[in-house]
Amino acid sequence: MNLYNRNRPIYIYILFINAVLWLLTEIILGGSTTTLLNLGANYAPYVKNGDTWRLFTSIFLHGGISHLIFNSIALLAFGNMVENIFGKRNFLILYICSGISGSALSVTFNSNVVSVGSSGAIFGMLGGLIVYYYYMRKINSFYAKGNLYGLGLMLMLNLFWGLSSTRIDNWAHLGGLLGGMFCSFILINFSFERTYLNSLAFVKLNIMYKRIFVFLCFLIWSCIITLLISVK
Repeated sequence: MNLYNRNRPIYIYILFINAVLWLLTEIILGGSTTTLLNLGANYAPYVKNGDTWRLFTSIFLHGGISHLIFNSIALLAFGNMVENIFGKRNFLILYICSGISGSALSVTFNSNVVSVGSSGAIFGMLGGLIVYYYYMRKINSFYAKGNLYGLGLMLMLNLFWGLSSTRIDNWAHLGGLLGGMFCSFILINFSFERTYLNSLAFVKLNIMYKRIFVFLCFLIWSCIITLLISVK
C-alpha cells in the first residue's frame, strides 16, 4: 500500500501525522507533560534556551483526545477550502508559518505554559480566508462580504470561548491569525499564477522582483519571530 499519493490533499497528511503522534504520546507513552516536552512541546524557557525547533514540532502534538478531535474537525472543515484556494505548496507554507507565528507569540506571553496543538495554524487558515475574501469583494461583493461576516462571527465566538478557559492558549490563536493574514497577503500578491487575484497592486513587477519581494517579506517575518522569542 502506497501511503503517498501526489493527488491527495496536504491537509489529509497533516491529519494523519497529528493522529499518529497523538497515539504515540497518549496511548503508548502515557501522555504526560514530560512526554510532550520530550517530543517537542512549546515551552518558553526551553525555546529561549535554544530549542527553537519546538515552535515547529509543537503544532503537530495534542494533549488529550478532545483537543485532537476539535482541531481535526476544524482542519477537515477548512483545510480543503484553503488548499483549493491557495494550492498545495502555498497551503503548506501558510499552515506552517501560521503555526510557528502562534507558537512564537505564545512563548512571548505564556512564559511558563507548556503548549501544544495545531490551533495557531488553523487560525492562520482563517486569517488566510479573511485576506482572500477581502480581495474577492472587488469581484463578487455579496459573496465575499457574506463570508467575511461569517468568519468574523466565528472568530468572536472562539475569542469568547478562549477567554472563558485558562487551558486555551489565546496568544497562539492570535499569533496564528496574524501570521496567516500576513503570509496569505504575500502568497496572493506574489505567488499565484494565472489568477485574477495575482498581484493587483504589483502587477507590473516581473517574476524576479516578485521573488525578491517574497524573500524580503519572509525575512522580515523571520526577524519578527526571532524578536518575539528573544523577549525576556
